[in-house]
Amino acid sequence: MKRACTTSIGRASLLAVLAGLCLAPIARAEEGEGDPSSAEAAPAAEEEPNGYKAFIDKWVDRVSNLDLYGLSAQLPQGVFSFKIEWNMRRAVGRFNNHRKRTAMVAPITFGDPENPTLALDLGASGEGGGITMQFSYGLTDPLDFYVEVPLQYMHVELRPKLTRLDPTAALLINSYMAGGGYPQSQAEWFDASGHVLPEHANEAAAWFMGYLPRLGRPTMIDPQVSDLETKGPGKVYDSDGVVLSDINLGFSWNYLRNERWSGSFTGRVYLPTGHIGDPNNSLTLGTGPDLDAGVGSFGMGFTKNFDVRVFKHSYWIDIVLSAEFGAAYRFKQTRRYPDFPEPTPDGNRLLDMLDPDRAYFPDMHDLSGGSYDYTPGFGCSAQVGLGIAFLLFDFGAAVGYSFSQEPELKADWRFEQMVKALEMQAAGHYEIMRLSAGVNLFPIYVPLHLRYQYERNIGGRNTLIFDHNHWFTVQGYLPTF
Repeated sequence: MKRACTTSIGRASLLAVLAGLCLAPIARAEEGEGDPSSAEAAPAAEEEPNGYKAFIDKWVDRVSNLDLYGLSAQLPQGVFSFKIEWNMRRAVGRFNNHRKRTAMVAPITFGDPENPTLALDLGASGEGGGITMQFSYGLTDPLDFYVEVPLQYMHVELRPKLTRLDPTAALLINSYMAGGGYPQSQAEWFDASGHVLPEHANEAAAWFMGYLPRLGRPTMIDPQVSDLETKGPGKVYDSDGVVLSDINLGFSWNYLRNERWSGSFTGRVYLPTGHIGDPNNSLTLGTGPDLDAGVGSFGMGFTKNFDVRVFKHSYWIDIVLSAEFGAAYRFKQTRRYPDFPEPTPDGNRLLDMLDPDRAYFPDMHDLSGGSYDYTPGFGCSAQVGLGIAFLLFDFGAAVGYSFSQEPELKADWRFEQMVKALEMQAAGHYEIMRLSAGVNLFPIYVPLHLRYQYERNIGGRNTLIFDHNHWFTVQGYLPTF
């Protein structure tokens, strides 16, 4: 589950906006508005009470009296808000099952991991981001309704490299291939211990990856993007713009609020609008670089926020400590099996040597065209943060934790065994740190808030590691009363 607390995190900027609103009456007083001593300099007859400034001033006065603060604050009644959030990030690795940093996709090895008979690095890399649009409306002062539309874009490459082939195994493989009509490996590709020489890495990769269909796997080479002179053979997935993730919508209720404490509850429903990767080109199934955007099934979830106002000085500074907990459950969906080719006789002889238990390469050609049940299940997240609003500016720091269970598969046992061996759909969690800064433009009568946020992975298990993870947010407010 990605960013389970998206809604409340997005509303963190409301603290700064409301603090900025409180500055507007001060600015008006400094200009002489409402000050009897300035009547000669600014006669009441010259005011335009029905103009834009008067409309904003009236709204600011009303909102200031509500004393809203923290993540739990809701939009006042009759206020519409839109938020556009742009994120960019780059995948730089993965935390494995032992919380160790590894390649984005774990290498496939046969035999002793320290001295494998054959080792294959899938060479995954990728970058992308997203654009999230959120629309909210204050039904009453403590109750909001919102709709969130997340879009994602990505560019992911899979450039597999054969890194080692035991010399004895190479001789046997060549003997198997001799009768099957497939080109044999060349001794010049390897050193004496079987490690592939850098200058022949692409040739060795093309040779082995071209043989995959004979082992019962979809091809992992796209001739249009393969280049033996530079990057080597492989596949590329490019979203060609944005793809839709899972739309969610719900209500948020600020059930408790006083000058020191505030709490809210958000209930939401997820719609199955996300993009599910092509099973013949799926990174999680080891058949290619296509990644899911969202989950693609119905779901229900909630977020609980609680705020403590640590310190407030007049209208100038407001310091709030916030805590958040969210959880969601995503229901069963049906997914399609990859189109597995039938292993050839020479391919089966090779597998008898490399993978006798068929953990990675069971014969599943009879599953092609069929489907299986996939249940994403339960996920939860928590966050603790400190927010400071000072004049027009706001600053925040938070640490967060997110967990997602291992998806439940109701599938053929051979397929389940392969998925578990790949370790791409195991239960996982991650810990992150967030830093943010924003500016509120309300005091100059522009109903916008601008915000920047940086997010960094600080730990995890069975989850991707992202770098250059930046978020830029523009949030606008339109009173309709």
